[in-house]
Amino acid sequence: MSTDAIPYYRAALSALRFIEQRRPTDHRFGPEADAIWGAFRGHLQSIDRIDLLIRDADAQWPGALGARTVFGFDAVAEDEAFGPDWEGLDPVDAEELFRAELARPAPTSVAETLAAMASAWGLSIARFDVGAIDASEKLVAIGVSAFVALALAFDARQGELDFTDQVVCVASRPGDRQLAAAVSALVRSRGAQVLSSLDPDLAALVRGRRVVAAGDADPEELARVGAAVGS
Repeated sequence: MSTDAIPYYRAALSALRFIEQRRPTDHRFGPEADAIWGAFRGHLQSIDRIDLLIRDADAQWPGALGARTVFGFDAVAEDEAFGPDWEGLDPVDAEELFRAELARPAPTSVAETLAAMASAWGLSIARFDVGAIDASEKLVAIGVSAFVALALAFDARQGELDFTDQVVCVASRPGDRQLAAAVSALVRSRGAQVLSSLDPDLAALVRGRRVVAAGDADPEELARVGAAVGS
């Protein structure tokens, strides 16, 4: 897991920086946030600051940013972002990562944010047409390009569509899961619905939904979802 911690944190910071620039709070990033942290931190380090930022956002959008969802920690409470087995980052690595990420321009759109998150994981995003989406339609998405395409579609129609109510994402790899989970926060929905194709509740949660599968969907996941949808 340790090798996946760096892309996880890089991607999470990209999402957090977009969320903050879209609706500034002054307690996440910037001079005022730095001053508050400087007065509060005591013996805490940058890794603690990053984890606190993630915990705060994951509480606001349940399951959207915490490692619990990204890495599929089954035995972790739903209101806990990390869990006792999370190894995190070495404090020195975390300090370097935090400084490097803040030196980059913050993403200014959902598309830029998801592109930055995909880059952190070394993922490629292809253009994908999700078709017309009705406000009452239920969907199951497979493949990182499908998650991104749906994010852009739901972002363009905020107030009409609800990502949490309408979309279940199926993904097993951590990078795919992180992009899928983050969409709910990026489009200001209420929380993420991200499943593994091995989830025992898969059939019940996807039955009867329209399948939105991109070309980068995992064939095994696609087969399992297809069987579950039609069961």
